[in-house]
Amino acid sequence: MEKLSFIDAISAWENVIKNKDKSKLEELLSDDFVWKNIAMEGEGSKAETMEWAMNVTEEVPGFKIGDYKALHEGNDILVGTHSVNQDERDETIVLCIANISKDGRHITMWRHLRAKYPE
Repeated sequence: MEKLSFIDAISAWENVIKNKDKSKLEELLSDDFVWKNIAMEGEGSKAETMEWAMNVTEEVPGFKIGDYKALHEGNDILVGTHSVNQDERDETIVLCIANISKDGRHITMWRHLRAKYPE
């Protein structure tokens, strides 16, 4: 099996958001997956995460992610950033930290922190 990369993982998120194709992300996320927003102390299950990704562009039609950068890709953790563009807001940057399962096949937790780009 090929080692998970940050770019592959975030591309799977984008594929759900942009194309409504959840097959790859659903395969990547473990059954006990948890998504955490560090700043807001929010948390979601795999089902809640998939629902958000499928519906975010209905709530915010201009929502887009891009400009992916991998910062660290280890056996147990992926770290990277991506941009977010959405209607009538300045572009922001998101720091993502993904925990990888012991067998290296799934993401068990995805934490993120979103902020304005430094001036």
